[in-house]
Amino acid sequence: MRKEIGPTTKQVVFFLSVIVFFCSFQFPAVSASQQLFTPGIYLTLPSGREVEAGEVVTYIFRVENQTDETVSFEVEAASSQGWPLLSTTPELTLAPNAEDYLVYSLLTPATVLAGTTDQLRLTLKENGNEQDFIVRTVVKPVRLLQWEPVPLLRAQAGEEIFFPVRLKNLGTTAERLELEIKSENGWPIYYNSINDPVYPGQEGQVLISCYVPEAIPAGTLEEISLRLLDSGPETAELKLKILITQSETAQKDQDLAIPLNSMVSFNYIPPRPNANLPWNLTWKTRGDLSADTHFDLFFNSAYEVPAPTAAYLGVTGDEWALRLGALGHNWDGPVPPPTYSSLLYFQNQRRLPWRLWIGPFTQEGAPLWWGTGLSFKQPDLQFNYLHNLEDDSYFQHSLAGIYQLYASPLYGWKLTTKGILGLGETEPLTQGGIALSHRQEDWELTGEFQQGTDFYNQSAFNEFALTAYVYPPMQPSLTTGFSMRNETPPAAPNLLSSMLWSELIFNNHRLGMAYTLRSDGEIKEIKAGTIRRGLQSSLSFSANYRREDLSSQRQTLILGANYRYRFNADNYLETLLKETFNSGPGQPGNVPELGFRWRYRAANQPWNCFGLIQWDLSAEPVNRISAFQSGFGAQIAPGTSWQVYAQLSFEENNPLYSMIFRLEHNDLYFLPSPWSGIHGKVFVDLNRNGIYDPGEPGLSGLPVLLNGSQATLSKEDGSWEIPFTGTGRQLLDFPPQHQNYYTLQTKKELFTERYKSLSVLVPYLPPTEVRGQLFIDTNRNNTYDPGEKGLSGVMLTVFDRNHQLIMEKSANVDGAFFLSLLPGEYILKLEEESLAVDYLPPEPFVFNVTTASPLLLPVALRPVTKEIEFSSEEIIPPEFWDGYTEESW
Repeated sequence: MRKEIGPTTKQVVFFLSVIVFFCSFQFPAVSASQQLFTPGIYLTLPSGREVEAGEVVTYIFRVENQTDETVSFEVEAASSQGWPLLSTTPELTLAPNAEDYLVYSLLTPATVLAGTTDQLRLTLKENGNEQDFIVRTVVKPVRLLQWEPVPLLRAQAGEEIFFPVRLKNLGTTAERLELEIKSENGWPIYYNSINDPVYPGQEGQVLISCYVPEAIPAGTLEEISLRLLDSGPETAELKLKILITQSETAQKDQDLAIPLNSMVSFNYIPPRPNANLPWNLTWKTRGDLSADTHFDLFFNSAYEVPAPTAAYLGVTGDEWALRLGALGHNWDGPVPPPTYSSLLYFQNQRRLPWRLWIGPFTQEGAPLWWGTGLSFKQPDLQFNYLHNLEDDSYFQHSLAGIYQLYASPLYGWKLTTKGILGLGETEPLTQGGIALSHRQEDWELTGEFQQGTDFYNQSAFNEFALTAYVYPPMQPSLTTGFSMRNETPPAAPNLLSSMLWSELIFNNHRLGMAYTLRSDGEIKEIKAGTIRRGLQSSLSFSANYRREDLSSQRQTLILGANYRYRFNADNYLETLLKETFNSGPGQPGNVPELGFRWRYRAANQPWNCFGLIQWDLSAEPVNRISAFQSGFGAQIAPGTSWQVYAQLSFEENNPLYSMIFRLEHNDLYFLPSPWSGIHGKVFVDLNRNGIYDPGEPGLSGLPVLLNGSQATLSKEDGSWEIPFTGTGRQLLDFPPQHQNYYTLQTKKELFTERYKSLSVLVPYLPPTEVRGQLFIDTNRNNTYDPGEKGLSGVMLTVFDRNHQLIMEKSANVDGAFFLSLLPGEYILKLEEESLAVDYLPPEPFVFNVTTASPLLLPVALRPVTKEIEFSSEEIIPPEFWDGYTEESW
């Protein structure tokens, strides 16, 4: 007789009574970092980071297995903002009393707004246990949190400068801004007040004017302080600096230094029988090798084995990234590599993106595997090659190709095909697939078919999947799908399975169902959950049911409740209730659990505490603590803190107590760089004085050549940098013309020195303004004289010396016309069709444009000379026809 699953009346009454009891009080809740996964399994969370837009931040999670059994996890990681993640590891296996690391590099978009918070959610799954660990990444404002000032202002003695200062409201209430502005040396300062309130997300702008006295010597540095009145202690005072110079110059030579942000963590752990040392040392360092090149260094010494178990180095450039260390890989090919970690990873995101992976080394010193990937944008084609050097493997070479065709971008169709070929053994292995998707504004449909042979177990398979997503705005979202897979292992019976699932989400409610039909039975699953959120509290319920009718019948029902109350941003209390009902051979009985989790940080105090306690209410004869962790820490100096925490776990029902002391220090210092560099700016010299003046725009996209090879392109503000140059003679080349601007300084010769970056300013001149005058030359002297009239409506064409058309112009009402031309030789021609018949068109003539501006170009027009005509009726006197004789004289 089968035993049906179901809680007893006593258990249900007890469970509901506990829920009602805790819901009647407003206990604080947490969604804070969790360090205990299951008894004996610990995960150490990295601290959250504040990053700038476009920065790469690396998080390293430490997972410890303090039990005597091998544990395997399913690992998922996702960014709440959808930011790209590097190093996804789908599985993690830990031997008894071992540890491993999960490394994730989060790419912050360059256009993200200040104050945006991303939650990196790491999910671990193991034998029905699932838990989320969250690390928060906050994007810092551009410069000073709320303030966005100009870092350094330059002015001359006797000058009055104007500059705006913007203040962004990142809070949640409207603010009225009242400022107090002071000058360090008492210089006259005026500003316009802000009368209207600044609402959340808006910016308030203050226009400040400062007069520099005439007697101030060059080199003086003045400081102006801006303070918000009645703003509270969280709004820092803003300090602006004005440098008095003799002439406005933009850049100087710089001493090169590497900023290092270092964190050292020392943990003292009670000695264990299999431990080599009773301590653990962790060192993390990040810094900037140049403006576009960042690096992260991580080192951890483990106490279980004599050698270090983890070392990681990551270097990220503007369009490339390098990672060294056996801490997982982010292989994206259809056939996965044989290990979950790689020793080296490099990616290049320039015109032709490509990547390189090198796996861990064997005892012979050769990599166990290596691979590469190549991507094309047009067409959308991706190639992956994997070289497998395992001894007992079914393939040595794997070549995969994925092609995406957007059949109609207007209507959202996309076709994806892929093919994989495995070589190196007796018979080639193949896989192939095709997927078709169609996406609209509020729904999406995807169909996929795959067929081939598994490269690791030689199982032949074919699979079909169909998935639909419906997400109308302000309506419930539905996800449903069907999949069918037929797999034939080499020495096992055929396994046919099909699955139908659906998930419905509406506001804070979730309901999901799945039905799996296999050759050996069936599986049914139902999951439901809901959450109610308040201003400071939240209450959630969940229920998961699973029934397996395979070789044996098993049933599991898990009911859970979670109440959270948050006193403020740092302090919370959380209550957890969970009851598991099991039925089937080898399954434990009913397991009720109760737990609390808390964190407290005193306001304006350097100390904090946290903890977790969990009871197993099914233990006989009395309830026992199944897990306990409590910590206390304090900050003793800026960047230095200590922490002591005690924990209790169980290994085969034997309690294991430990107390750990941790000392952590953060520091920022600068190292002289062993290389040299060149930086500079290309700008439009509007006043043609050869010096960069504030307000002159930069030129973007200008190629800079170093010793004959293109080294970099200028940015939007015209700045550019060439790091890591050698010392000695260097030759820079700049294009003569760029964006209709020209320069007379196409070459620069300089000598670089170690530890220095030389500054190079290259002015580009705007086109020379040519003023022309089309006039009627009445006195025929080819000179435009006062009183001579201009001629309008005449079309003029300008050609270069190769007779290529440059532009067409029309003279205005008074005959004037204007041409913007680069220096060179040009030909001017008048269109006869636009010229009245009363004037003679001049011959095309050549004129030269030089750097002198303006250039006056007169174009003379002469009227047509008319002959005297007589009419046939005019009477001519007869004596006019008499000939000449001496008598008439």
